[in-house]
Amino acid sequence: MDVRIASENDKEKWNQFVDREDGSYYHYFDWKYVYEFTGSKHRFIPLIIENNSSEIVGIFPTREILTLLYGSLLSLPLVASNDFLIKKKSSDEGEKIIIQSFLDYIDAHYSDSHSSLVLREHHPLYELSTNPSQMLIENGFTGSYNASMKMPCNHVMPLEKPFKEKIFKSMVKNLRNRIRHSKKIGAEVILDEDLKYKDDFIEMQIQIAKKFGVVEDKEMLNRKIRIFHDKMKLFVCLVDSEPVSALLNYYTPTTAYAAIGAYNLKAKGYLNSTLPMCASIRYACDKGYQHFDMGITSTETLAAYKEKFGAKRIPLMIYQKEFSHFKVITNKASSYITGFGRKYIINQ
Repeated sequence: MDVRIASENDKEKWNQFVDREDGSYYHYFDWKYVYEFTGSKHRFIPLIIENNSSEIVGIFPTREILTLLYGSLLSLPLVASNDFLIKKKSSDEGEKIIIQSFLDYIDAHYSDSHSSLVLREHHPLYELSTNPSQMLIENGFTGSYNASMKMPCNHVMPLEKPFKEKIFKSMVKNLRNRIRHSKKIGAEVILDEDLKYKDDFIEMQIQIAKKFGVVEDKEMLNRKIRIFHDKMKLFVCLVDSEPVSALLNYYTPTTAYAAIGAYNLKAKGYLNSTLPMCASIRYACDKGYQHFDMGITSTETLAAYKEKFGAKRIPLMIYQKEFSHFKVITNKASSYITGFGRKYIINQ
């Protein structure tokens, strides 16, 4: 099959394919405008395969990073999202051909000039298998997953109406009681349709990132909100009419994604980001979404928090293929010297 890089003329057809084939929020073509801007060292590489009728049968969006000495390719962005999105009616053999075509294209066009490719295994939702992909192994990838810790993983909640009986009652009792208490003492969550509290949200996110020793990119946050404003919702927790925490969510036709949670010091007495999280889950349930995705998890503390809501662990296999071990080592050394590594983590 012929692989090509999709152009902006393909954007509408690409995004329709993502919605029709139950793709992730992170498959949308619009990420091109998040990562490509004046002076950026990031490039969006939207690989596409079509059949003889010009119908899309597979897409593979990834990101090229040229900040370091040697370019590298990464999932776009580095989150719990399957990389390859294949037409659902494809046969097993057809799916393998499509994925192999993408991998062959990457090898042919990037292996000589780049250090590595990092991607995620394409697996069905709630697939609990941790067996490495034989196809990727045969293509020179190594898989990473801590089976004893069951990390990293993704946490997803299946949604079912009505919220109060099916979802809220299934949450841990202590969590339900604390949510009720926080509301009783004055906390209120609103859906900020007009993004009135956008600047407060961004400032809280910058401050909470600083608390963990990471520098947040304010321009990147504003860019994401501007580009995806029609596919996101901002839930804000108010106390005495002042914002104390907030949660920004992304949406596809089937799934709500808890993307960025922020809070300030006043939120400590109101469960930090818990109230906007609960409100977001209720909104998604009431609106008929099938799943609520709470994102990637890499610590037991965070896993325990998400599982209080009823979210389930989905193993996440991370794969890397080194085109050149020398280039990989050189890039790692360069990232520590320049401080790029720390900034890169928060800018996913």
